[in-house]
Amino acid sequence: MITPVQEEEALIAAYRKEIEDTMEIVREEMKLLAEVDQPGSMIENYVTEQSFVLSQKAAGLVSLQARLARFQHRLKEQEILSRTWQVNPTPPMFLSLLDSCIGSQNLILGQIIHQHLLKRALTLTSPSVLVKLTRLYASCNEVKLARHAFDEIPHPRTNPIPWDVMIRAYASNDHPEKALDLYYKMLSTGVMPTKYTYPFALKACAGLRAIEDGKLIHTHAKGSGFSADLYVCTALVDFYAKCGELDMATHVFDEMPERDVVAWNVVISGVSLYCGLADVIALFKDMRRRDGLSPNLSTIVGMFPALGRSSCALKEGKSLHGYCIRMGFSDDVVFKTGILDVYSKSKCIVYARRVFDSNCLKNEVTWSAMIGGYIENEMMMEAGGLFLQMLDHGDVAVVTPVAVGLILMGCARFGDVNGGRCVHCYAVKAGFISDLTVGNTVISFYAKYGSLCDAYRKFSEIDLKDIVSYNSLISGCVENCRAEESLCLFRDMKCSGVGPDITTLLGVLTACSHLAALRHGFSCHGYCVVHGYAVNTTICNALMDMYTKCGKLDVAKRVFDTMHKRDTVSWNTMMFGFGNHGLGKEALSLFDSMRNAGVSPDDVTFLALLSACGHSGLVDEGRQVFSSLSRGDFNVTPRIDHYNCMADLLARAGYLDEAYDHVNKMPFKPDVNVLGTLLSACLTYKSVELGDKVSKKMQSLGGTTGSFVLVSNTYSAVERWEDAEIIRTTQKKTGLHKIPGYSWVDV
Repeated sequence: MITPVQEEEALIAAYRKEIEDTMEIVREEMKLLAEVDQPGSMIENYVTEQSFVLSQKAAGLVSLQARLARFQHRLKEQEILSRTWQVNPTPPMFLSLLDSCIGSQNLILGQIIHQHLLKRALTLTSPSVLVKLTRLYASCNEVKLARHAFDEIPHPRTNPIPWDVMIRAYASNDHPEKALDLYYKMLSTGVMPTKYTYPFALKACAGLRAIEDGKLIHTHAKGSGFSADLYVCTALVDFYAKCGELDMATHVFDEMPERDVVAWNVVISGVSLYCGLADVIALFKDMRRRDGLSPNLSTIVGMFPALGRSSCALKEGKSLHGYCIRMGFSDDVVFKTGILDVYSKSKCIVYARRVFDSNCLKNEVTWSAMIGGYIENEMMMEAGGLFLQMLDHGDVAVVTPVAVGLILMGCARFGDVNGGRCVHCYAVKAGFISDLTVGNTVISFYAKYGSLCDAYRKFSEIDLKDIVSYNSLISGCVENCRAEESLCLFRDMKCSGVGPDITTLLGVLTACSHLAALRHGFSCHGYCVVHGYAVNTTICNALMDMYTKCGKLDVAKRVFDTMHKRDTVSWNTMMFGFGNHGLGKEALSLFDSMRNAGVSPDDVTFLALLSACGHSGLVDEGRQVFSSLSRGDFNVTPRIDHYNCMADLLARAGYLDEAYDHVNKMPFKPDVNVLGTLLSACLTYKSVELGDKVSKKMQSLGGTTGSFVLVSNTYSAVERWEDAEIIRTTQKKTGLHKIPGYSWVDV
């Protein structure tokens, strides 16, 4: 039978072996460092490629030395424990050992001690031991074990320490709702919170975006006299910033009696999420000017969100990169991944690759960021090559579901169906297919390319479907003209207990628009109102589109009038609705209101206006709109769609010669659509000569089913039967068949 001492001796031997291996690596690293390092090179040539390699080696050496120190500390713990078994250990000795395990986060050793405590029944009689065990498991992120030890503490639990530990453990391990529940339970038990309670209760509120709960905790902190505490104030700033309450965040920050680097980092990160780069840079400068503090790496990382959205991201990114090189921050893998992402989004992929190649300590995020950068810059071949290089890297840990999902979506984006199937096969062989993220990406990939059978097959293989699983298939059905199936999926989704989100509702409303399914649209609108989605601008735009296509223009206008915030799409959707219902003057009036509201029109706005004028016979107004567009009055460049729309407007009104002249003079080669519009008008107005010219142009472009039928009907209308028969014979030879039309109404 193996004794406790023998168990510990085996652990000691294992630790000693690992220490020896680590020290050998350290010695090799020091040799390399000595070979590369030259006097003055770190200062004189820091920005050269050589200095990048040198700094990476130095960073690796520091990491190895820290690892060695941890091993030595744990070895010391093992030796102490071995000696402890030789003398009958007392409860104070166990407490001391648990403290040591908490400090080093040594879960294995802590569990061994816990086992011996259970044998001696000390956990049942000593609340202090249970508190230590709660702290131990919480420090090792073993939340369930920590809660079990916490629940074993005898009542009344008047000591706030275990409460603080558990609230912190829940908030730090993605269980914010449990952290908040425990906070309220702590209050109801009569235990007074401490300055260590409030920061993590506020962190839970930030994670849940629970603004009202956070404000209540702010009030509690004031009542307890902690409203001026540095850590509590920092947590308040973080909470308000993450919830979008920037005015309150800056107010709390400005009222703080003292501020440290962490407080500045929190406010910079918060402002970076919602404001422009200029505001973030101003805070960055104020940090030194107001409090004399120097930024650290976390300060820089917090600036990345605003930097990524900036129009001058490349210029400012280079400047920030240079600053970090001078300050010695540039070797950190988190910073390098962030600046790599900035360069990629700025279309400066050469710089991004240079940062990637200079990073000796690449992790899975770095590889994924570089692959994503290539895909974002439409360099799928390079992305695929890097993915293969990652597979050959030798470190299995760097190949993650995120990387597989990225390359799969890249294949979908650029039409590489075979490549996508190969990645799917790799995911199956490598065991990634069981990952929900990869499974959802596979569904999205097949749905995007019309292979709904494969998408449904993968969907059925997923046992625990989430919101993304349903959204991927619902969107795929809508895009592949199978809107009825998307509504069935929506029903199944609700029955399975998965709650819809904005993406789901947008897909369902689009399906209702395609089907003119007013009853389903009303039901979806009601769901949006009940669950608070009806205030979302994108949802309101989809509702307006659905109602206008279902003939309920009055309801669409009511939605438009009650919107809290309208964007350009909102105005455009309503203009299209008026135009499709023959209310061109109302559309033009709405355009004037749009300009008065300070909303800038875009190219779609003018399509809506020209379409409205065309459907309402407002030829002069349409000419004015097109003239203002052509002059560049609104900084919008006319596209072929605008020219086609203007030709349609003129042709509908019978101005055939003007429409034909307009088509011939436009700076684009006429396509089948605009020629078909002209030919249809020629058929309506019996213009044989012009119709003959247009039909010959259409035939020279290569016909479609619609164009063949239109030309044939034009000849038949003027009793040119032989020409009509020739066109129909040509259509049959090309294998094109007219698909019968159909219509329905939802009653």
